[in-house]
Amino acid sequence: MRAAQAVGLLLGFYLCTLGTLAALASIDVALLLRTESATPVVAEGKVIGLTVVIAIPLVRGVLASLRRRGGGAGLGGVPVTPEQQPKLWARVRGLAEQVGTRPPAEIWLVPTVNAAVSEDVRLMGLLPGRRRMYVGVPLLIGLTVNQLDAVLAHELGHYSNRDVRLAPTTVRGREGVLTVARAYWAGKAFWHRPMRAFFTWYAQLYLRTSQSVSRHQELAADRMAARIAGRDHTAAALREIPALDAAYGFYLNRYAEVGWEAGLLPLPEEFYGGLYGLLSEPSRQRELDELRRNPPEDEAGPYDSHPPISERIAAIESLPGDGRVAADAEPAALTLLRGAPRVCADVAAVALSPEAKAKRPVDWEELARGAGRASLVRDAATVLSTASAVVGVPVPDLSTLLQAVEAGWLDLIADSLPKSDRAQQATGRVAREFARTAFRDAVTAPVLLALVDGGRARWTHSWSRTLHLEFDQGVEGAVAAALDGLVAETPDTWPLRCLLHGLEPALTMSPTPTGL
Repeated sequence: MRAAQAVGLLLGFYLCTLGTLAALASIDVALLLRTESATPVVAEGKVIGLTVVIAIPLVRGVLASLRRRGGGAGLGGVPVTPEQQPKLWARVRGLAEQVGTRPPAEIWLVPTVNAAVSEDVRLMGLLPGRRRMYVGVPLLIGLTVNQLDAVLAHELGHYSNRDVRLAPTTVRGREGVLTVARAYWAGKAFWHRPMRAFFTWYAQLYLRTSQSVSRHQELAADRMAARIAGRDHTAAALREIPALDAAYGFYLNRYAEVGWEAGLLPLPEEFYGGLYGLLSEPSRQRELDELRRNPPEDEAGPYDSHPPISERIAAIESLPGDGRVAADAEPAALTLLRGAPRVCADVAAVALSPEAKAKRPVDWEELARGAGRASLVRDAATVLSTASAVVGVPVPDLSTLLQAVEAGWLDLIADSLPKSDRAQQATGRVAREFARTAFRDAVTAPVLLALVDGGRARWTHSWSRTLHLEFDQGVEGAVAAALDGLVAETPDTWPLRCLLHGLEPALTMSPTPTGL
């Protein structure tokens, strides 16, 4: 029934598109035959042109449905052979035997928090082909061996249930019908409307039907995983993967890619080591425990390919207990990899985008220093460029900006900074207070930049905290006080100048302000 459904949906798409193309072609032929000469008249030429425009999305949709998808290389993966990774291969083959299916011919390590399988089937899935399994390196880092067994058994269950044989047929049709529907939605002409309405309806029908089948397949694969790897291990893996996915996204955003604009990246051999370091940090483990206990709410939709994770966990936990419970200290799945640091570095190298080749790989401490300083330079540019425009001469640094404040330019510069909606509506003294508060916030970046360059503050790396500044003793409080003085009723730049030069304001005499 599933095979007939997948093939029927695809054939339905082909019948709709090819039938429409045939109808459009017949119109063109009829118009050409009506003309007395080889060249059609203007009106007929316009109709033929219109049929061509209507046909283009249909042709694109058919071509999209025929396009073959790449293997693990397209996922940024690295293939590993049985000789290179004997433990991993032995694990997969043993699980395949328990599932009762043919093992994959290839295993690829990929950079995502996911595992998947594919098969190069022929004749719309009637004939089997070469099988591939994709295993995400973050899963190997974050899961135990037993939890990984559940994930792998789930994927092998898709082979056993013949889900993978039907997947290419279903995906090809989905790509085709969505390509056509998007093209007609992008069109604005009146003749787009009937085509848009029909193919939108068919796309909705296709997605609802095919995704409903996919959700049933996922639940069946979960039951297979529970039978092979154990109920509790499977439920634990389902809880762990969303938490691990959130942690990996946080790691990429706040650690691995934080130096991107500064032209810096982690060393390849430390890329996944960093994820391990983050997951091993006690304070982060407490955050992960909270995510496991309270996973993000997910509601089932008619177009979802997977049931909500809460529904999958509940289905697994409703199964009878099998006595296979998690031990206090289970081995990490990463122990299955021979030469794990080198292999993870290889995956990291191919996972990065082509633009990453222009970045300089550095250790974590240098990455923190470079990324932090670059962020201050970027933020300082706002107030310095604004001051330059207001004063009419270049204001390249904090020292020159302080000269402008001493010369009486503070309120004009502050008033020219970007304003919130509330600040824009304010008038009089309230508007002035808003502007000076904005100036205080904006000038903080060049102040911190000067302290960093002067060695009195430094950006540091820590797995327990994201990128942050550490100050010499007493400096952080002095910064706040000096900034308050800068935007006081009568601006005073002297405390800030003393701070930047390591002087004590109370023991020095303020010089006469100079003009700018």
